[in-house]
Amino acid sequence: MFIVIRKVVELVSHSIAIICTIFRLMYRGWMRHLWWDDAWAALALIADVVCLACIWVDRAISAWALTISFTTVLWAARMSVIFSIIPVATHSTYKIHSQITYLIAVSFACMWAALLAQKITICEFHSCHMGKPVALSLLITDIIADVSLVAAPLYLMKNMRLSRSKKLLVQSAFGASLLITAITITHSILILLNVYNKITLMFAHLKAALSLIICNLLVIVTFLYRICSNDTAFDLDQSIASNGVFTTVIITPMGSCTNAPASLSLQEGMTSKQLKVQTGRKESLDEDASVHSAEEGDE
Repeated sequence: MFIVIRKVVELVSHSIAIICTIFRLMYRGWMRHLWWDDAWAALALIADVVCLACIWVDRAISAWALTISFTTVLWAARMSVIFSIIPVATHSTYKIHSQITYLIAVSFACMWAALLAQKITICEFHSCHMGKPVALSLLITDIIADVSLVAAPLYLMKNMRLSRSKKLLVQSAFGASLLITAITITHSILILLNVYNKITLMFAHLKAALSLIICNLLVIVTFLYRICSNDTAFDLDQSIASNGVFTTVIITPMGSCTNAPASLSLQEGMTSKQLKVQTGRKESLDEDASVHSAEEGDE
C-alpha cells in the first residue's frame, strides 16, 4: 500500500512541476521575455523528466540517473531564480548589487559542481549509498542557497515603487524557497540516521519537484495577477524594470536656439534634485538640441 502511495505522491509532484515549467516557457515565449532564467528552467525541466521516468525503473538502473538528475533539477532551478534577479541588480545605481547577484550565481555553480562530484564519487565506490558526509553537504549548501534566494531579492526590491499588493506577490514568490529548506532538513536527518528506504527517496523526489515549482512561481504569479485583477497591461517583469533604479535620457528638439539651458525632470513620487548640464558648441546654424536627463535614485 505504501509503495502505491509513494508512487502517486512522486508522480503528482513531478507532473505539477513539469506542467508549471512548460506553462512558464510558453507564457514567456508568448510575452517575448525569454531569457537565461528560462534556459535554466528548461534544463531543470529536462532533469525532472528523468526523475519522473526513474519512478518506474529498477533501483539498480536508476541510481546513477537519479543521483545526477536530483542535483541538476535543484541547482538549475536555483540558477533560474537568481538569474531572474540579475536584470534588476544590473541596472541599479549601486554597482555592489550587481556584484552580489553574480557572486551568488558563481557560488551556486561551485556548490552544484562540488555536490555532483561528491555524489558521483560515492556512486562509483559505494553503489550510490549516500552517508553522513552527503547529508551534511546537502544541509549546509541548501540552507546557504535558500537564504540567499530570499534575502537578495528582498534587499534589492525594498526601495522599488511597487504597490503593497505587488510587493507581497514578489516577496511571497521568492520567500517560497524556504519550503525547500524544510524538506532538506527532513531529508538530511533521514540520511544521517541511515534510513535508506523508500521514504528517503520520496523526500528526494519531493525536494526536486518543489524546487522546480518554486522557480516558476514568479511567472505564474504574474499571470494570475493579470487574470484576477483584470490588469492585462501589468507585467511584473516590466513593472520591476520600470520601477527599479535606472537612468533615463530624454532628448527633445528645441528649435533654433544658440544656447538652450538643460532642464531636469524626475518621475512623480521620487526624490528631486537638480543637475547642471553643459551645452555643447554650436555645430549647425539651422538646428540645435537640448538634452534633458532624468535620473531616478534612492535616498
